Amino acid sequence: MTTSSLSSSSEGASASPTSAATTSPPPKYDVPVLISGAGPTGLLAGILLAKMGIRTTVIERDMTVSPLSKAFSLHPRSLEILRLTSPELSARFEKESWVSHMGRMYFGGKLTAELPWTPATESQFHYTWGLPQTSTVRLLTEEYEKTGVGCIDRGWELVDTKVVEETDRGKTTSWVETTIRRAVEGTNARKGESAVLGTVEQAEEDEGKQYEFKVVKSEFLIGADGGRSTVRHVLKIPFPGRTRDANIILFDGHIDTDLPLDEMASINGSNLHAVGMFPLYGNRVRFLLSDGTLTEEEFAARKVKTPTKEYFEKLLEETVTPHKVNILSYNWLTYYRANERRATEFVHKKRIFLAGLNTGLQDSYNLAWKIAMVLKGTAPLSLVDSYNEERIPIADEIIHLSAKNLKFFVSESYLFFQARKFGLALLSYLQPYLPTGAGGPTFAMLGLRYYKNSLNKEHATHRYASTAPASIGRRAPDDYVYPLGTDSTPVRLYNLMDTHGAFHILVFTADRLVQDTGLEATLLADVEHYQRSWLTRWPDTGSRTAVDVNAMKATTPQFVVHIISHPGLKNKALGYDKMYLDSEHGDLHRRYGVTAKGGIVIIRPDTHISYRVESVDKMGWADVDMYFESILC
Repeated sequence: MTTSSLSSSSEGASASPTSAATTSPPPKYDVPVLISGAGPTGLLAGILLAKMGIRTTVIERDMTVSPLSKAFSLHPRSLEILRLTSPELSARFEKESWVSHMGRMYFGGKLTAELPWTPATESQFHYTWGLPQTSTVRLLTEEYEKTGVGCIDRGWELVDTKVVEETDRGKTTSWVETTIRRAVEGTNARKGESAVLGTVEQAEEDEGKQYEFKVVKSEFLIGADGGRSTVRHVLKIPFPGRTRDANIILFDGHIDTDLPLDEMASINGSNLHAVGMFPLYGNRVRFLLSDGTLTEEEFAARKVKTPTKEYFEKLLEETVTPHKVNILSYNWLTYYRANERRATEFVHKKRIFLAGLNTGLQDSYNLAWKIAMVLKGTAPLSLVDSYNEERIPIADEIIHLSAKNLKFFVSESYLFFQARKFGLALLSYLQPYLPTGAGGPTFAMLGLRYYKNSLNKEHATHRYASTAPASIGRRAPDDYVYPLGTDSTPVRLYNLMDTHGAFHILVFTADRLVQDTGLEATLLADVEHYQRSWLTRWPDTGSRTAVDVNAMKATTPQFVVHIISHPGLKNKALGYDKMYLDSEHGDLHRRYGVTAKGGIVIIRPDTHISYRVESVDKMGWADVDMYFESILC
């Protein structure tokens, strides 16, 4: 556990002693960014901000990582995010994870279908990786502590927060004041708290419990504190939707069974109950066992019920029979309530953000670079409004997808049971004949897109509503490119985009550099001119951060250009060190829908496309320049 930055003084935070790169924060603020919640979402936000030179403090009520979590896998988009965050971090995740290639479906004890997962060919990560959330948190905690640009203060919990505004000589500034506390004796856990996962209500206070309180001033607060979010409650942000009446038992432990443990499985018993089995490693598994629905009385009262081992094992045996499952050990056993809810807003007065309620790591990946640019003075405060504009539609899409999956899993109708059995058997038969990639982007989370807004803007040459590949708002396609020169070893485009917090400008020349001998000098001159101009107008000064940006390499250019040509250029000697060749068949040009005119594509720091022009001429560059003016001024 890192050294506390909040416990050394009742007046506020002191600088973290873990890094020589840190300096005293601005007088008004104890820390630039306070993060409430040391789960995957909060930790990734802290890691990303640290890599962009921003000091953070993460507060976490629990003294240890909770074993209770329904999350047990990482889909391809999350794996991309981890790889873009740190190749070394991604390698550690890979070492501890297992890859799921298929799912098995059992009905009444018989294996009815084996469904190979459709590979997500548009990513270097084709399949979902299995890993319990406890391991995810451990790996992210280790990475966060390695940065030396922040700390986790365990034992502290948020109890109140607000945005404070101050006007001086006609200029209004704002910041966040957050009240936190820790128990003088024992822990901050409350006696009446529900152990049921998915609970959204807060427990009542314990009478007579003594706490130590502090007030922390920060420029921003990220509330990554889960479904029972205190941040959401104290700001009175509505959380409309419904809690499903399905009873689902979650088990985590070690078993002995005659069922294969190399892949996921859905076992539909003749008792019309179903159990999802998710191998973790060795003989450790996660079970999700449907247990009917709550009665109206139980549902209205949000009655907390702990499943007994005897009840769970009896129902599990009835569901999996004639197969055998012997429980060897319990890590935990609890009920789970599924929620189809979304906060009405994710941004409060441009200073406080909700993250991770529905969409986890992608929330942090969308938000961190925007906060960093504001703190460094590169972008106006209004940039953070796009977080609300973009993540709300994504949350709605995820909720809709989850609702469909839950209905498929928990239905106890005999007719639905038979229809599901027949449908899966038919799908298993047709699977070899389905086109590659069918359905992949949906479950891989690669197909989720952002819409036209203050950040994602259309150009007359490439409309937002276009059905062409790589429209604005979409995740940027990834593929191999070949460095121009003696070393032609292919490299993935995403592996080139390793500059945290930078816009990457892809210049697709098609074969124009081969046909137009005068274009080379003009293009290189335009690239040099605009890169120099952008860095002058929007320098990465780090003037409002608490980190020595030189030591953190935060002065790396925030506008990185990659020129990608058709392979006909391979015998041409160019002196520009950011030149790459497309594959022999022009795969990357095709993925981006680039015509013979060429084009300039702007990829945001979170690898979504925000603007594109179907031209590489001077008018195209002038339009790109106007785009940056529109979002950074």
